[in-house]
Amino acid sequence: MNFLKPAKHIKPLPENQIDDTYKRLRLQVFLGIFIGYAGYYLLRKNFSLAMPALQEQGFTKAELGFALSAVSIAYGFSKFFMGTVSDRSNARIFLVLGLVLTAIVNLLMGFVPFFTSGIGIMFVLLFLNGWFQGMGWPPSGRVLVHWFSVSERGSKTALWNVAHNVGGGIMAPIAAWVLQQQHLSTLVI
Repeated sequence: MNFLKPAKHIKPLPENQIDDTYKRLRLQVFLGIFIGYAGYYLLRKNFSLAMPALQEQGFTKAELGFALSAVSIAYGFSKFFMGTVSDRSNARIFLVLGLVLTAIVNLLMGFVPFFTSGIGIMFVLLFLNGWFQGMGWPPSGRVLVHWFSVSERGSKTALWNVAHNVGGGIMAPIAAWVLQQQHLSTLVI
């Protein structure tokens, strides 16, 4: 797991470059964790959009609810365990790794019929999704602590929290747009 090791320290900048570079990098890392976490929410809340189609295939609401519970169970444990791993990792790589892994799980469930063929299989994949979802907050929180002073953290964290709404709210418009595109709608249905 060498690829997760924190980045090496760089040489200090010349005095005349510190302010401009620091301001630019703070904005850059903030946008990175904001967009990254919005991506996590985009991939966290989309199973409920697929539930009506799964019910048409014969699954009950209770069965699908059981499968969906795997996300919350895994997410809770993952935030704890992955938080300790994240503290010893490169936040940039850790955040992206979790996002890529959760995207892979979502793509498998969306495009490989086997992965939605049974409740047990869906439970396992949704558990993995929840586990990988738990990799989003720890590096984001770490970045906020490292890049922003105590007096700034409240406002920056509040602003960062908008990523939850952006990521969670953008799925329905994306799905509606895909369904309107005749050539793409066959991928969803």
